[in-house]
Amino acid sequence: MKSAAAQPLPPKKAAQDGVRDIYVDFLSGPNTQTQVASEAWRTIAPELPGILDRFYKDLTDYPELSAKLGDGGSKVENLKKAQTKHWEFILNNETDLEFEGHCIRVGEAHVRTDLSVQWYVSSYGSILQQVIPLVISKNKLHPGRASKQLQALIGRFFIDIVTSIGAFNGTVQRVAEEKLKEETSLRNLKNLAKTLQDINSISMDMAVLARNTHTASESGQAISAAVSELVASTEQISDNSDSTSQNANHATKSVTEGMEAMGTVLDAMNDIAQTSKQTENSLTGLMEASHQIGEFLSVIESISNQTNLLALNATIEAARAGEAGKGFAVVAAEVKELASLSNKAAEDISTRIHSLNQGMTSIQSSISGSLDAIEKGQDRILGANQMMEQLRGQVTEVSGSMHEVSTILQQQTKASHEIAGSVTGVADLTSENERTLQGMVKAMQESNDQFSRSATDWFEGSSNRSLCEMAKIDHVLFKKHVLDAVMGRNEWQSGDVPDHHDCRLGKWYEGIGNSSISSNAIFKSLLAPHDRVHSSAKKALALYEKGNLSEAFTALREMDDASHEVLSILDELSDALGNELKDADKRSFVRAKVQDRAFIITDKEQFEVDVTDMSKIGLGVSGLPKDLKASTVRVKIGTEVRTAQVVWNDGQQAGLRYAK
Repeated sequence: MKSAAAQPLPPKKAAQDGVRDIYVDFLSGPNTQTQVASEAWRTIAPELPGILDRFYKDLTDYPELSAKLGDGGSKVENLKKAQTKHWEFILNNETDLEFEGHCIRVGEAHVRTDLSVQWYVSSYGSILQQVIPLVISKNKLHPGRASKQLQALIGRFFIDIVTSIGAFNGTVQRVAEEKLKEETSLRNLKNLAKTLQDINSISMDMAVLARNTHTASESGQAISAAVSELVASTEQISDNSDSTSQNANHATKSVTEGMEAMGTVLDAMNDIAQTSKQTENSLTGLMEASHQIGEFLSVIESISNQTNLLALNATIEAARAGEAGKGFAVVAAEVKELASLSNKAAEDISTRIHSLNQGMTSIQSSISGSLDAIEKGQDRILGANQMMEQLRGQVTEVSGSMHEVSTILQQQTKASHEIAGSVTGVADLTSENERTLQGMVKAMQESNDQFSRSATDWFEGSSNRSLCEMAKIDHVLFKKHVLDAVMGRNEWQSGDVPDHHDCRLGKWYEGIGNSSISSNAIFKSLLAPHDRVHSSAKKALALYEKGNLSEAFTALREMDDASHEVLSILDELSDALGNELKDADKRSFVRAKVQDRAFIITDKEQFEVDVTDMSKIGLGVSGLPKDLKASTVRVKIGTEVRTAQVVWNDGQQAGLRYAK
């Protein structure tokens, strides 16, 4: 837009049109003319350093002020210079908008130093107590001039006081209102976030309950059919139990007969064992007799050897006797032959006895083995007999139990019929519960939508604390959205889930430029669980899309756990931003785009301009002349008139900050 043409204001209409402050206009009479005020400045200027020295020395006697002034060094010297320049300005310039703007800036400066209005007025009074006698003393030969200078001096001082206090009160009120509004919005957001968390804290359990209820509803008919089959099976089992009881009785009888037969076998084995023992004893005696015969054969063999030796000697002697010994030689030969036969017979008997001994040893070994086998057989038969005895007892118990079971099953059949009737009622009730749950979920979603709209109204985007609370709300709604998707209530897919960098919390987290916040341990601990929330959500939806509902719910639990951790950290961070990180939470006021018209009014002219944007502390306009000399103007939008400072102006766009 082209620069607006200046429209001169009619004379004497400044105060009426809101160009001049009515209080400034009221105090700006002929006695406050700039010429006389400048003379007053020249009167007090040489003595002003001494006045200010005494003034600041007196202030340091009060603890609440001495703390603000420090040790009286460079800070006090800078204050003296600033105060000197301020009074030089107000006593040497016209009481126009620039004058008013200068006084407003001084008032705002006092607000920033947290100086109370009482101390501000008291300080002016203290200065006047020194300045008035000084002006009178300097003009004691010219009382008329002294009177004019005092009127101009006091008039200018009071214009300064009124304008500064107006800005002072306006700024204090604006700050208080903004703080109250911010705290109220923050408190509302905090309460809303807490309420939303409480309401949605059961959403996970409701999802599980809804799934189980749906499954139970679908399974109702199957359960009813199963109960009917149970009744039929129970009746069949009852019949089978009767038959089993009879079979158990037969088994008891058979076991008893088997035990009697095993007793007969055991008696026979005992007889065999006794006979084998007797045979073993007889063989032992026979072997002892055989050993004795062997000993006799040894004697016979010895005698045969001696006889053979005698026959040999007789043969030798008969040979020596010649004819006379022939008869003796025949006898010796027969004796030798007899000895040889005896020896051979003894050897043959010995061989047979040896073979007999081997046979008896083998028989004895076999009998011993048989005795061992018989003993083992006896032990096993005894063990089997005991087992059969136990079996008979158990079969008897089974028979009794089966009879009891048969009785119980008859009762169970009746109960099963009753259960079958109840299952139908349960299925109907389950369906009703499912409909009720769906209604609760719908009501919860409507509440969430309403809460979300309220949160948007209360959200202050320039406040980190406000963003912490809004992040909690976003988080709860995000989690609910994922839950609804897994429950089939919306069509959100895993590919639609943003990562932890692209949500509101993630963008704020990565956009923090204040090192006090970004280096804080609580702030840094937020990253990992926030990442897990988004990754678990994406995982849950991906598993749901594959039909794996069980693992999808496991991933939802992981998301829920990580979300609780994020919410807890955001609580801690919000508290920290209100306490130890309070100074780091500096707000930048958001400008809203608007389309409106406004009048920019100076002391002598006004311009109609376009308003392009507005915030709590100022506005942007287009069409203000680049050669505009005024730095303080009135802004009139509709019926509202406010004082503003022209912060910058390039001839096309301009930025204005409200002064009060």
